Amino acid sequence: MKHFFLSLTIFLKMTLATAQGSIIDSLKNLLTEDRNDTTRVLLLTQIGEDYLYKDPDTALAFALKAYDLSQELKYFKGEIYSSACLAECWWSLGEFATGIKLLLPKIKEIESLKDTLILLNTYRILGQCYRDQGDFDKALEYIFRIQYHNQSLKGCPFCRIGLASIGEIYLGKNRPDSAQYYVNAAFGYPPDPGLKGLPLLVYGKTYAAYKKYDSAFYYYRQSITEFAQVENQKDLAGAYNNIATLFESRGYPDSSISYLQKSLNITRPKKFLRETMEALVLLSKAYENLNTDSAFHYYKEAMTAKDSLYSHEKQRRILTYEFNERLQQQENENAQTQFRYRTRTYVLLAATCAFLILGLILWHNNRQKQNAKIKIENAYTELKSTQAQLIQSEKMASLGELTAGIAHEIQNPLNFVNNFSEVNNELIEEMVDEIKKGNQKEAEAIANNIRQNLEKINNHGRRADSIVKGMLQHSRMSSGQKELTDINALCDEYLRLSYHGLRAKDKSFNAGFETNFDPSAGKIKVVPQDIGRVLLNLYNNAFYAVTEKVKTAGNNYEPRIIVGTKKINDKIEILVKDNGNGIPHKVFDKIFQPFFTTKPAGQGTGLGLSLAYDIIKAHGGEIKVETKEGEGTVFVVQLPV
Repeated sequence: MKHFFLSLTIFLKMTLATAQGSIIDSLKNLLTEDRNDTTRVLLLTQIGEDYLYKDPDTALAFALKAYDLSQELKYFKGEIYSSACLAECWWSLGEFATGIKLLLPKIKEIESLKDTLILLNTYRILGQCYRDQGDFDKALEYIFRIQYHNQSLKGCPFCRIGLASIGEIYLGKNRPDSAQYYVNAAFGYPPDPGLKGLPLLVYGKTYAAYKKYDSAFYYYRQSITEFAQVENQKDLAGAYNNIATLFESRGYPDSSISYLQKSLNITRPKKFLRETMEALVLLSKAYENLNTDSAFHYYKEAMTAKDSLYSHEKQRRILTYEFNERLQQQENENAQTQFRYRTRTYVLLAATCAFLILGLILWHNNRQKQNAKIKIENAYTELKSTQAQLIQSEKMASLGELTAGIAHEIQNPLNFVNNFSEVNNELIEEMVDEIKKGNQKEAEAIANNIRQNLEKINNHGRRADSIVKGMLQHSRMSSGQKELTDINALCDEYLRLSYHGLRAKDKSFNAGFETNFDPSAGKIKVVPQDIGRVLLNLYNNAFYAVTEKVKTAGNNYEPRIIVGTKKINDKIEILVKDNGNGIPHKVFDKIFQPFFTTKPAGQGTGLGLSLAYDIIKAHGGEIKVETKEGEGTVFVVQLPV
């Protein structure tokens, strides 16, 4: 009876992260006093849960002890309970793939326990992992399972948190109306001890999405108070990041920076990687107009954290785990089908004639073909979903490919600035000597040289500034909102970013370019980061084409690309022309297909032109191409004014 009561108490409190010092001390005292080994597993697991939101490393240590002891005792329920705690520890540390890998293979076993609370807790943790990984549809699949059980389980401790989590996922899908509906529903349930601040935080995010800033500030501050009271360090840092975003959008960068520094003071020592990455990205943005060096410093740190959190390897691991699970399920189903088939065959052989057996086998085979057809169709649907995820991964990787090595390119104008500054110091000394000698004409000539050098210093300083601003502009995450953009400036900026990036990666790269911009093009409404990606792909392809032709053309060949704009009635045309080898006629119709590329293996994914085509279509425009083999290619992008 004592064992049952302790188990029920522990897992009713599970996931609530109470973080009360007295509770943890009491549990530790029980750990030293109680000699029941299975009870010890439950105590270790509960202590791990209590540390989860304020010290994940400590939580992980207790959860690992519980897991090892449960395996040693062959205590199946204890292994399931501690696995859930371990998975949530990995989630809090930003290791979403590890959490998914740990729980996915155990779903069937957990469902077989008939323990509704641990099952709902498992669904909640998987939903969190998929949500923070960016797979919102998969996250909703698991969180909605919680709400299905809530209808038949009155007083479930996951009702309020589950509804708030659904609201947060819909915010990630940019659907604030649905988010508000579920958060309102969440407030209809009693608050969960230790996590009362979570629905308040999601409510603040919803109001921020509707640009109701006063209400957003109110709920953010309420959530901060709640998280601080229960020492929920993870969600407290998240609340700091959100209120900092609000201050930055309202034009208070100093307040934004103050909250972000508070967030980093929590997340860095506690290793909350996701909140750390968010704070670094926001700091880079907040410092853009205050301190370029600081902005660039935080930007580099943010990219490092982002690569660690959302690397291609982790995404591949998640897809592999899911595929292996589906494969295992399919193998189990096949084994059961084969067993039923053998049993049926033996019975039929003993009870009927050969003709009837043959007829039944033919009927069975026909059913198998139909099932195989359905499975093939399902596999095709899953393949399309996987391709969509790979395309999203490619979008995330484009920033790294662009900025690699550009920092070295900045050194060139800085060297010019330093050299001309040293020359000016020497000229000033000569001018002073000439003035003392009374040689006025020579002093004036030296002064003119100094003026010319200062102009060169200014020009090269502007060049370095342009490169840095271009990198920072490209690093901004696309809001998806159109804004008035100087199309000529955008074309010129990304042309130089492409050129500098290729030069930094390959010092032997050498190609000329010229621009022919229509002054009447003016400003048009576009999503600048998205159109920038289109231009970057076109420029990189053009430079690649002329570089390849250099390898086979004679010495008289001059690699060159031409970029121009032209206003025609209610449209703006952007032309990117190169004098490379052109596109072969046999592959011309395939160039906009996903994953098709003419580049050697390892040099291209075949997603660039496909993404460019989708972006231009989303803007209501068109992208056309003209080519002649051996002479070159012209891409024409038309955008509505």
